[in-house]
Amino acid sequence: MLQDTVWGYGHDRKWTPEQYLRAGIVQSYSLAVTLRLGDVLADPDLSLRLADGDPAALNQPVRWCAVTELADPRPFLSGGELVLTTGLSQLDEVQQRQFVTRVADRRAVGLGFGVGLTHDRIPAATLAEARDRRLPVLEIPYSTPFIAVDRFVADRVLEEQYGRFADLLDEHDTLARALLSGRGLGALIGSLHHILGAPCMVVDVYGRVLATAPASAAWPVEQILFAAKAGAPGDTPMAVPVTVEDTVVAYLCCRRPRRSADVLPYAVSLVGLELARRQAELAGKRRLAGQVLEDLVRGTIGGAEAERRLSPFGIRAQDEHALLVATAGGPGDLRKRLVASPAMSGATTAVLEDCLIAVLDPGQSAREAALLLQDYLSRHGSDVRVGIGGWYAGTAGLRWSYYEAHEAMNRGPGINEREQMSLSGLIVASEDVPLRDLATEMLRPLHDFDAAHAGALVATLRAYLDADGSVVTVAERLIVHRNTVRYRLEQIERLTGRSLTRTADRVQLWLALSASDLHR
Repeated sequence: MLQDTVWGYGHDRKWTPEQYLRAGIVQSYSLAVTLRLGDVLADPDLSLRLADGDPAALNQPVRWCAVTELADPRPFLSGGELVLTTGLSQLDEVQQRQFVTRVADRRAVGLGFGVGLTHDRIPAATLAEARDRRLPVLEIPYSTPFIAVDRFVADRVLEEQYGRFADLLDEHDTLARALLSGRGLGALIGSLHHILGAPCMVVDVYGRVLATAPASAAWPVEQILFAAKAGAPGDTPMAVPVTVEDTVVAYLCCRRPRRSADVLPYAVSLVGLELARRQAELAGKRRLAGQVLEDLVRGTIGGAEAERRLSPFGIRAQDEHALLVATAGGPGDLRKRLVASPAMSGATTAVLEDCLIAVLDPGQSAREAALLLQDYLSRHGSDVRVGIGGWYAGTAGLRWSYYEAHEAMNRGPGINEREQMSLSGLIVASEDVPLRDLATEMLRPLHDFDAAHAGALVATLRAYLDADGSVVTVAERLIVHRNTVRYRLEQIERLTGRSLTRTADRVQLWLALSASDLHR
């Protein structure tokens, strides 16, 4: 029944029904039943009598009836049953005590003993053992068939269950209407708080509270996330994982519910739907914003057109904005991972090629935003690189800030602040100039030679230009003889057709290496 009452609603692949029960946030079938042993005893049509037992034990819930004449009924008991017997297999004191012990071991709530058939009265050994085991014993007269007791319990249990199912459907409808009301996640969590009678919250995997009810509730977010990821909740509020495309993106948290806890799995599925909708909406906006920024950077649209197309994203040309450009390594589709990364408060994010771009609003801390972006991307890949551009106004300022951030990003892993943009750096970064293709063609003979002969012509050329043409410095850096450096330089000149003594040729080779590094 647990599979039907819990798992049939709000299917969550990350948690099994048993985990919900162990967490104490979902009621099992037996816990949902309100029929008590005392209710069975009090029914006048059954004419039952309490033969022995503490009256307080009559408050135990009755899950079902089990009629048995087996000497050992344990394989057929699961706990919570009222066991009915005539004692057919209990003919001596040892058998009578063993039967009571076995029934009590399976956590039965009571023993109903039918008199007038095998036994004229309940055996003294049965009563004594039941008293030791604190198992209430009800005397069932000969005039009351077991089927009458069984039917009474079944009717009451089913009545309670159908009533709970009806309430559960109403609660499902309430949560669905709250989500579809246009008020989003906040309305859903508010309704869930009202249903459960306990504070509720949704927090994403980065520690951002997405919705909470009541608004005044305080949550130890860091402890909740640590406990949820470690799988050891401890004293923290329970956190149920919410998945989108088989990835945990958030946790639905609640303190110990006072009622209706079996609605939680359905609530988890609704939260997942809302977060999937938000993720799809954000991905769409990023693609559109990325297209506008790409057109702006490449100069295919003018200032007026750029202003018009950027205004829906809240980017006003008259304000000063700074851009962050970031990327990460790792397996899989990088662009897909960037598009799916969470939104940033105070920034418009877009995806351009294999980079995530953040256009910061005026007043934002570029350094703090870069740290946040680095943290986001580190969860989706390795070798995270973030470049920070300067603050400029106008569409030309956006383009300039992008170039600065892009150049800074390519300096290496981590967060890199902008440096003063050089003319050569701008030429290398510009998409308007096919410098990368030209660079590939210019350096191809050197790469082919290195690949065929395990050579180091490209490395030597790079070291030579970085050392401002000092053969001695190159020899020390590469740990080779000076004559080896001179021989390699002659090979470079012969293969490229460029003279390393001419400034113009040196500039071309340096730009080719820079463009090659940018492309890589």
